[in-house]
Amino acid sequence: MISGGATPSRTGASLSAIKKDEKELTSYYSAIAQGVEPISTKQKDIDAALKFSNETGVAFDGNKI
Repeated sequence: MISGGATPSRTGASLSAIKKDEKELTSYYSAIAQGVEPISTKQKDIDAALKFSNETGVAFDGNKI
């Protein structure tokens, strides 16, 4: 089974895509553990949610947008 949500192609799963997905999921779960709820598991959304939370002092909740 392939972790990270990468779909294998005819030649196999892209190792770089799997590593990218796993890194983003690790960042996402870290944000969740800090009380921040990013809009998605994409790194740009995680970074934006953490930046907002750090600047405002209020945990970002992407579910309420």
